Amino acid sequence: MLKKWLFALILLSTLAVAPVLAPQSEYNVTVNVSVAPVTEITVVPNYLEWLNLNPGSAGTAKYVDIKNTGSVAINYVYVYASTLSDETTRPYGTTDPTRYSAAGVIVLRNETDQIPQFVGRIEWNWTDVISGADFSAVGSASAWGFYKNTSFEYVWAAAADTSTGRCNDTNARFAIEDDVDMGTTATRTPTTNGITRNGGDANFGYFSVSSRAAFGNDNVCVAVASDCSKIYIYKYDKRSGFSTCTNSRYLTTKQLAPGDILRLTSLNAYVPKGIPAGVLKLGTITFVGVSS
Repeated sequence: MLKKWLFALILLSTLAVAPVLAPQSEYNVTVNVSVAPVTEITVVPNYLEWLNLNPGSAGTAKYVDIKNTGSVAINYVYVYASTLSDETTRPYGTTDPTRYSAAGVIVLRNETDQIPQFVGRIEWNWTDVISGADFSAVGSASAWGFYKNTSFEYVWAAAADTSTGRCNDTNARFAIEDDVDMGTTATRTPTTNGITRNGGDANFGYFSVSSRAAFGNDNVCVAVASDCSKIYIYKYDKRSGFSTCTNSRYLTTKQLAPGDILRLTSLNAYVPKGIPAGVLKLGTITFVGVSS
């Protein structure tokens, strides 16, 4: 009887301290987030340097990653150099390297091209007579000079529209040699083969130059300043005016969704001969992402 009583007491004690399960309730809260449409790219690294390059040589190729850090797709990417704003006066005949823009010696290529081309290089009117030169292809030449691609130089010539005296008008002409300059008439006779004037604006006349040896038989663009003082060589510049040249191209037409990365591995410095020793004027190359 005592055992039964103790068992009952223990059982009651256990029941007395058993946990009581609290009731619970769930309720869903709906969340809604809207992302604003933003066109934005970020390029890393944002500083590149090539040090102590010999005249007439190329550096080591470097890369940049172009990231779509916005919220809409990037459909096109192009690039331009600061050369025109950095190098505003003719630097020839000086020993000051800061008269030359570092941006003017940078080359790259897009994802399908094989030959790197200058992002934006200026060649100025030589002004002095180039002995043995034959500029008959452009008629009466208004400007002439040397296109310098590392260790090679090619003679070019430009002629203004005879009715206006300007190199951005309808009848302006541009010509370039296919042979590396050897100081002979045979290598100083630029021609207009494969060169077409595509139009002009207040600042430049725009010429498409196709399959010419000076540019590795590639297709490039040459903008001739309205006053004939200089030429500007480029390929991947799609800014207003510069896109008039039918050879201008985008760096990519592959759509970059938000978060995607385009890597360009061909950025390099091509230092021509005949440039002063020292640090060139700091330049920039600007990448532009287009969403429409």
